[in-house]
Amino acid sequence: MYEFNKLFSDYVLAIGHVHEEELGEVYERWYNEYCDSLMDSPRGIISSMSDGELAQELSEECYVDAPSLTVMEALQNRENERVLVPLLYEGNSTLAYCAAELLRNINKIPAEAFAQLLTQTDDSELFELLVESLKENPDGARDVLLELFEDAHDHVKMAIAEILSCGGRDERVYNLLVGLFASGDNLALYASYLARYGDERCAPMLYRALSSAPYAEYIEIRNAIESLGGIVDEERDFSSDPDYIYIKENPNVQK
Repeated sequence: MYEFNKLFSDYVLAIGHVHEEELGEVYERWYNEYCDSLMDSPRGIISSMSDGELAQELSEECYVDAPSLTVMEALQNRENERVLVPLLYEGNSTLAYCAAELLRNINKIPAEAFAQLLTQTDDSELFELLVESLKENPDGARDVLLELFEDAHDHVKMAIAEILSCGGRDERVYNLLVGLFASGDNLALYASYLARYGDERCAPMLYRALSSAPYAEYIEIRNAIESLGGIVDEERDFSSDPDYIYIKENPNVQK
């Protein structure tokens, strides 16, 4: 392992105090200067490494310390998804995050691999990255996500619903979203997914839910109805609703 992070840190310490706005310039200088311990410049070392060697270097960095900008940038510039995808499966969440981020940055998202990892990881940052990445091409991941849905944990089911609500029309997706709303849990959340999905057939069930929904859920359901082209004329009395009271008493605070 070349320890690029340590080499750059030592370089900065040797200079002395460096202002934050100067770090980019200092990094470029370090990257191109000859380094005794490397017997080359960092640029020269990176240029001599194959894609596979760079991927191995990133793996070792993530297991020992932290990923370096030097290796991450080099891998992104190479745009070789074949060496990045295997890094998702090594069991190291930091490494998986780096690989997923690089794949997203080069627009080479492997839908099935991301979907599978979504159901397996307990790392919240990686989970969020996978969700946001899959939302960029929900239709490409639709079949595998639907297959994984039934046996997934509840928080994964929510994420799958969020992803699929961003995609195109599919009867399986419609039934999934309607079923989640009909369960009575997280009505506000699933109402927002139905609104995003945009199928007007769900409007009657949204209208029915308005009659008994507490204030916070009522607002989201009403918004969903209106986004689908419906109109809500009836006003309900929420004067005893805790959420309504809180919001009225704290207009500048979001609960």
